[in-house]
Amino acid sequence: MVNRLFGICYQLMKREKIPARELAERYEVSVRTIYRDVEMLSMAGVPVFASKGRGGGISLMEHCVIDKMFVNEDEKAQILAALESLRETAPSDNTELLQKLGDFFQTSGSNWVSIDFSDWSGRQEMLFSLLKKAILQSRVIAFDYYSADGKMEHRIAEPIQLCFKSHNWYLRAWCRNRQDMRTFKVLRIKRPEILDESFSSRSICGRYAEPAPGEQEDKKTSACPELTTVILEIEGSQAYRIYDSFGEEEIFPEENGDFLIRTAYSIDDWVYGVILSYCPYIKVHEPVWLREKLHHILQKSAEKI
Repeated sequence: MVNRLFGICYQLMKREKIPARELAERYEVSVRTIYRDVEMLSMAGVPVFASKGRGGGISLMEHCVIDKMFVNEDEKAQILAALESLRETAPSDNTELLQKLGDFFQTSGSNWVSIDFSDWSGRQEMLFSLLKKAILQSRVIAFDYYSADGKMEHRIAEPIQLCFKSHNWYLRAWCRNRQDMRTFKVLRIKRPEILDESFSSRSICGRYAEPAPGEQEDKKTSACPELTTVILEIEGSQAYRIYDSFGEEEIFPEENGDFLIRTAYSIDDWVYGVILSYCPYIKVHEPVWLREKLHHILQKSAEKI
């Protein structure tokens, strides 16, 4: 959104008046979204206004300019770094904006951070672009989705938000099949398409808008998932993994070199996988029912292997 708002101001400084529809097409959003942007800019103190009727459009007040001194050198660097880190979410748009801001600030980014969300196949990048377009334009999407148990179902959904959590992209959407909010793992979305139908954006805020750690996809999520205290003992040979997986306050080194872990999880298949990935270097102390559940999983696996 920051990209679009700045871009609108940049375009209006070059032209006296621009039709709202032209801006909507340029930034791939609805005309209604452009008018909301104008209102937001106006509330922020930018002297922008919209005129309707023949010859109408979006304009800046005469003699309006953006003062370079509005932000200091540190703030300029932070703005450029933030856009650089978001390059993966909109490569072409952010590249152009970075160049414009660099020229405007008479500086350039330090390239101190590089973030790459893409996979080797490039399929996720194409899927991400399609979902982003549907979200920004408030368009309904249809897709086939594979659940955690491997079952495929055709879904119709109103996409709300893309979330990156625990090394994975998730789509938060209003699922018309379930008539409720659902979280879909992006990599399990197959054959997506944007439909001609539009929808009214639904508001999501706070923790409800974020997938909780270990949250199961395509499952109704409570605002405060129930957490279970888990106590683990992991051999010292796994120290390189332990400090990647747990917070320092959850790790208690023992005299023999092993580690006692006290953490809290919303228990699901993801948690089972995390714990079992430490086998045979881990012991589950609490809760007892979790230890028994993991024993059962290992026994079933041994029988199949």
